[in-house]
Amino acid sequence: MKQRLLTAAVVIPVILAFIWVGTLPFFIMASAILLIAQWEFYSITASGQLSPQKALCLPAGFFILASAYLRSTNMLLSSQKGIPALVLTFTLSALLIGHLFGKNIRYFIESIGVSLAGLFMIPWLGSYFILLRDIAPYGREYFLLMIGGAWIVDTAAYIAGSKYGRKKLAKTISPNKTVLGFIAGVIAGVAFAFVWDIFARIQFLKALDLVIMGIIIGIAGQMGDLIESMVKRAGLVKDSGILFPGHGGAYDRIDSLLTAAPCLYYYIILFVR
Repeated sequence: MKQRLLTAAVVIPVILAFIWVGTLPFFIMASAILLIAQWEFYSITASGQLSPQKALCLPAGFFILASAYLRSTNMLLSSQKGIPALVLTFTLSALLIGHLFGKNIRYFIESIGVSLAGLFMIPWLGSYFILLRDIAPYGREYFLLMIGGAWIVDTAAYIAGSKYGRKKLAKTISPNKTVLGFIAGVIAGVAFAFVWDIFARIQFLKALDLVIMGIIIGIAGQMGDLIESMVKRAGLVKDSGILFPGHGGAYDRIDSLLTAAPCLYYYIILFVR
């Protein structure tokens, strides 16, 4: 517990400072955390049969993140064209060609699947961190809503589930998560959205917007946590890494954000802005 508190006391102010400043410093911080998480994903999923191509997919992940930073906030909404499509097409082609000359033919489809899964599940979804933070003029506030809401949701789900929960949510993936905890997390997400609005003071947001955004964070965030639990269970590991002592790896810390960010981004772009 002491180590967890010490890590939080050091890391949280630094991350909040990068979020507050935004622009290039935020891009650098987000990219570093996301690429470490992608590395962790490949380390978890690698085995004697599966060989994810880190040397190819990690640079591809960086280019996807860079394209999100360099292009407009509508980049991933407007079309399949542009840098992300180019990166994904090149990466898939290189993976296919590389396996033509490899020795692991029996599991080449599974290996390509793991390589692409790491690319889509971490930097592709993580690129919405950058897009969400760059929504003018309230990107900073929206991002703080997401990370604050995710923490509140996780805390509420844990407290309610551990004390009162009986029915398991997904016992084969995460035995400690309960249906009651899940519901409590969603309710806490909505409540936090209204509290956040008091400080954010975004006048054009309606009560319905706050309810929907809270629900998005509550549901999508908990789904992201379950997805990472499934990845770790498949890889037979407890934590994705040791980047944050007492808290696990980078993937452990951003799992709920990876699924919440794109959902929140598209709701704001389509229905709020």
